[in-house]
Amino acid sequence: MRYRKQPGTTAIYEDATVISGMSPGTGGTTPVTGEGEDPYGARGPITEASGAGYGYEKKDLDYLAAGSGAMGDGHYPSGSSGSSSERYPRLHITRGQWMTLGLIVVLAAYVRLWRLSNPANVVFDEVHFGKFAGKYLNGTYFFDVHPPLAKMMFAAAGKLAGYDGKFDFKSIGLDYVAAGVPYVGMRLMPALLGLAMVPITYITLAALGHAADACAMGSLLVVFENALLTQSRLILLDSALIFFTGMTVMSWALFFTEARRPFERKWWTYLLLTGVNLGNALSCKWVGLFLVATIGVWTIRDLWVKLGDLSISAGQYMRHFAARAFALIAVPLVVYLFWFQVHFSVLHKSGDGNAFMSPEFQNTLDGVSLGHTPRDIYYGSRIRIRHDATNAGYLHSHLSNYETGSKQQQVTLYGFRDDNNFWIITRTESNEKKHLNSTDPNKLEPVRDGDIVRLMHWKTFRRLHSHDERPPVTTNDYQNEVSGYGWEGFKGDSNDHWRVKIIEGDSSVPGSSEQLMAIHSKFRLIHTGRRCALFSNRRKLPKWGHEQVEVTCMQNAKVPKTLWRIETNIHADIPAGSPLAEYRKPGLIAKVLEATAVMWRVNNGLTKSHPYESRPHTWPWMRRGMAFWGSGDRGIYLLGTPQLWWLSLAALVAFGVLQVVMFLRDCRGFHDRLLGARDRYFESVGFLVAGWVLHWVPFFLMGRQLFLHHYLPALWLAILALSGTIDLMTRRVSRRVRQAIMVSLLLVVVRSYFQYSHLAYGTPWTRQGCQRSKWLGSWDYDCKRYVDLDAKPTVVAAPVPTASPHVEPPPAQNFDPLEHENKLNEPAPRIDHDKLNSDADKAHNAMVKAATTAQVNAPPAGPDMHDNHDNEEPVVGDDALHESPKTDAPVPPMF
Repeated sequence: MRYRKQPGTTAIYEDATVISGMSPGTGGTTPVTGEGEDPYGARGPITEASGAGYGYEKKDLDYLAAGSGAMGDGHYPSGSSGSSSERYPRLHITRGQWMTLGLIVVLAAYVRLWRLSNPANVVFDEVHFGKFAGKYLNGTYFFDVHPPLAKMMFAAAGKLAGYDGKFDFKSIGLDYVAAGVPYVGMRLMPALLGLAMVPITYITLAALGHAADACAMGSLLVVFENALLTQSRLILLDSALIFFTGMTVMSWALFFTEARRPFERKWWTYLLLTGVNLGNALSCKWVGLFLVATIGVWTIRDLWVKLGDLSISAGQYMRHFAARAFALIAVPLVVYLFWFQVHFSVLHKSGDGNAFMSPEFQNTLDGVSLGHTPRDIYYGSRIRIRHDATNAGYLHSHLSNYETGSKQQQVTLYGFRDDNNFWIITRTESNEKKHLNSTDPNKLEPVRDGDIVRLMHWKTFRRLHSHDERPPVTTNDYQNEVSGYGWEGFKGDSNDHWRVKIIEGDSSVPGSSEQLMAIHSKFRLIHTGRRCALFSNRRKLPKWGHEQVEVTCMQNAKVPKTLWRIETNIHADIPAGSPLAEYRKPGLIAKVLEATAVMWRVNNGLTKSHPYESRPHTWPWMRRGMAFWGSGDRGIYLLGTPQLWWLSLAALVAFGVLQVVMFLRDCRGFHDRLLGARDRYFESVGFLVAGWVLHWVPFFLMGRQLFLHHYLPALWLAILALSGTIDLMTRRVSRRVRQAIMVSLLLVVVRSYFQYSHLAYGTPWTRQGCQRSKWLGSWDYDCKRYVDLDAKPTVVAAPVPTASPHVEPPPAQNFDPLEHENKLNEPAPRIDHDKLNSDADKAHNAMVKAATTAQVNAPPAGPDMHDNHDNEEPVVGDDALHESPKTDAPVPPMF
């Protein structure tokens, strides 16, 4: 339909009116027309008496009128009469429509819950999230790159199902039944969340102003979408994320149905539900930030429209602004903090996640007591020095030499507390002579800002040393090797000299920025000869360095990664009653900020390649899926319903093209109305397209590993956009044609569901059926694992004696294409004491033999670990994120 305004004529087009075919100001019986023009063409005006309109029967007209304007901005034709309730009718779903939805939900329950117990093995990321559920039940602190809500939901489901938290989910393929794990109860939770997406889809489309048949079609499309089905049947986080995404969008759409009654109970209810579910989505995975952006963009648009509405006073506008700021900013933040508070309260015991967090954070856990050491640092103190920026461990050395550079003794960061982390802080040789000649050489002398000191390793008597040699891993010209050099009795040289530079003191502890204090003073160690700072950045040494973290001396280094703190201070002459230093325990907000910062850093570090990773530009057309599990003639592979993905993409592209074309035609004076559905098309489908864009485009900015399942929230929005497009673009055709289009689409999708359901349920298939299903060569699920119907039976001949030895064929191998998980900074392995001591003795004897000065016998090499090391608390950085389970089965990435 096209309208071009002529001089002297007036015409009013309002989509909400044209769609229903009735004027809102006249009780629904008078057609809206411009002067001298019939907007209905040859069909004539639509009235209640006509019994049909735009492909609808009389019974549909009230619903169409009720649905129109649900997401609108409230602009109606000037001069129209009628009350506010007439201009904004309430959403109305009839009893028959509720019955239809109920039948669809029953069907969806069968599809979602059928054979939920299959397979009875650990699948894909159940390795991680099942294990985390057990840690919640045991109260043991762990670290994960995702917020806690979805994992706590799995823990609650496990608790209700009888899971005791002892099964460790350590590798893919472990048998649940043999271990007595109530895995079906744990899988039931995401399955029910996936089932809930069916009525959520129906109600959302209805609230956006779409007809009952379109709502039914959209919910059925969600029922038979294979990727959503696969994801919802396993202990994975995305089901919870998609559920809260759906709840947010549904609440937001319902909120706009109450736009004509602002600040009333339902208006507040839907607005607050939007905020609560925003917070819940964000508390499951940070993909919820894209949902925040979606609601935020539409909120800004809504407020902009209200700003130009002269019927809204300045006071009313501020109330609208304040209500949205409270519900959509403050409420989600409170929800996010609340779930973290529950998370911290449940995980109150010391665990393997300690090491990712700061010492202050660790001190809040039961069984951890860090610090509580004499505060003032004196010359002669035996100290343990922690790297402040990375939490990767302590300054460490042991009797192993570098295999490159100077080949002197290694200096590293080590995440466990042992005696090889201790250093004795001493004066330089010249300052030591002055001190011995002083009037009171036995007096304790504190270490102050600017002092030049030497650090001698307590176990091996080597001094912390740097020189013009390149480090073994970081070989830049501005990096210098740091080593341990010397032996017991060796006087050392100027390359052992380091200047203490206190960068930050504790404002609550006077003098901590002038005098070196344990815990309270953050300082740098500046090499006096090379003018470089002691530095570490989490890079690991090779196996000959025991895969510990490299320490270098970096010129012009930025401050954060050159900051150190003393955590332990021992001196025999410190008098009793001297002040002690200890870490402060942070509050909730400080803990959440720290946890969020660590999650952000570790997430960005997931950059290694993975055999099933994919990039965002391949997702909308589903270039490839990803393998979840395989055993024998069964496998689970994440693959969507191809026709539905491609048609959804077509609907999204069509929206963009139409908007550009109509904008250009508007500029030329043509006002196309899209059969009277233009405004509704923008308000409904436009909102869904905006959400899709904001859930897809941000992934292009990410350098980390990405996988097809990251697209699923955007896919759900795309399915809604497809349903809305079909609804609005078929309102002018006959009802029979319209329903034929919808039924045809559903039949195609249902057929595809049955074709690919073997990959979702992990049921047996045939090789021929599998090969026929590969429409794209990039779909790399293995068809060789399935039964070949064309294979001829093998006839086993009687064995014939032969002189040559019988060679058995190699055993058949089950193909499972996932490789071992790319390890993210695995923890440094504990050192083999016997081998280390043997190698160290040889190296030490060679050094002593080559010395040109008076030689002394080196002390016997002690073990690299403290005798009570097993009782010590490990302190590792990102090293311990997710170790590869010891299994032949592939291990998925943590994402």
